[in-house]
Amino acid sequence: MHPEYRVILIGVHTDSETREHFDETMEELSQLATTSGVVVVDSLVQHLKKPHVATYVGKGKLGEIANVAKNRHAHTLIFNNNLSPTQSREISDSTHCNVVDRTELILDIFAQHARTKQAKLQVEMAQLEYSFTKLKNLWKHLSRIQGGIGFRGPGEKQIEVDRRLIRRRIGILKEKLKTIGQVNQTKRKRRSSFISVALVGYTNAGKSTLFNQLTQENRYTADKLFATLDAKTRRLSGNFNQDVVLTDTIGFIRKLPHKLISSFHSTLQEVVDADLLLHVVDVSHPNLFELIQSVDDVLQEISAYDKDLLMVFNKVDRMEGTHFLFLKKKLAEMYPDHVLISAISGQGMDELENKIVTFIGHTRRAREIRIPAEMTNLKGFIKRSGEVLAEEYDARTHEAILTVKIPRQLYPAIEKQISDFNLKKYIHK
Repeated sequence: MHPEYRVILIGVHTDSETREHFDETMEELSQLATTSGVVVVDSLVQHLKKPHVATYVGKGKLGEIANVAKNRHAHTLIFNNNLSPTQSREISDSTHCNVVDRTELILDIFAQHARTKQAKLQVEMAQLEYSFTKLKNLWKHLSRIQGGIGFRGPGEKQIEVDRRLIRRRIGILKEKLKTIGQVNQTKRKRRSSFISVALVGYTNAGKSTLFNQLTQENRYTADKLFATLDAKTRRLSGNFNQDVVLTDTIGFIRKLPHKLISSFHSTLQEVVDADLLLHVVDVSHPNLFELIQSVDDVLQEISAYDKDLLMVFNKVDRMEGTHFLFLKKKLAEMYPDHVLISAISGQGMDELENKIVTFIGHTRRAREIRIPAEMTNLKGFIKRSGEVLAEEYDARTHEAILTVKIPRQLYPAIEKQISDFNLKKYIHK
């Protein structure tokens, strides 16, 4: 979008949603719109039992929206929920305005903020997959992909061309992302001997500011939604007595489009593979527990919900008074393992580093591994990847017995290699 665009926000408050929650989502929609670079000139709300099937809002409200848009010289309407193709078309025809729903707005922001090749490909794929379900005004955009005029086959309907173009482009993007994903996987394997820590949290919780504090980096930060899209990994500075890497990741949000999660799966793989997650929360947010739940929902979706996690309540510099005292007591009861910090001022950073050190100590507990004598390569890998405390040889079973401290995430692969080797040896007896 562009700063010259004047927009009106539209929301429908249904019986299934509290007014407080609805107002908060409308405020968030306003922040999203501002982040996209448009000027919000008005906000219109209607209460309905459920959205109108054909026009989302009621017929009377639709007429009011058209009049307000005309009087305020607004040419774009942004809706607080997703719209069906029929709803988008009916609203656009009735108001003579461009119609954008919540997912399209988020995808637009992502498109603006994508910097790396991977992020740009991921955003384009999410846009195309979402557009595939709507096929709204696509030909002008898609014609640039394949040259436009002359590409359409005789007797072929426009929607069939659009679908064919989308499928083809999505296939190309998937192949490109697969190649990038393989490179990233190789990089993660090279870091397998490191303790891996990943920052997760609601968008604008202060993850990138914390990343800069912990790594002495100067990553771009801004007080707006989705300032960071590309995962970035750096070594942690500090006295950890161990190589530790920290990854800053994309921020989450309510109703984060599923297609976006799917498209960014390779980026979110950094979260899945991490040894420890630091869930960064804006403690000054009036509904922080709802934001925590939104992040938990995404972690559940990407199969990272059961990982070791430390709650990091950020922006304590904005808090004071009896309300904060009450909140601190509540947080202590709900999250015994947490830390209060201000990433911008440095308050609480020593305690956070101590918590990370404690975790590392627990993560690298000594374990005993029995390795068949023939698996010399695996034995060498284990010695390179961790600390060998003791080594013995069992002449009866022809196994090396190593007492080691190695990264927790390596154990499943090591155990599988040994199990597969023993099974193969048993079968060939």
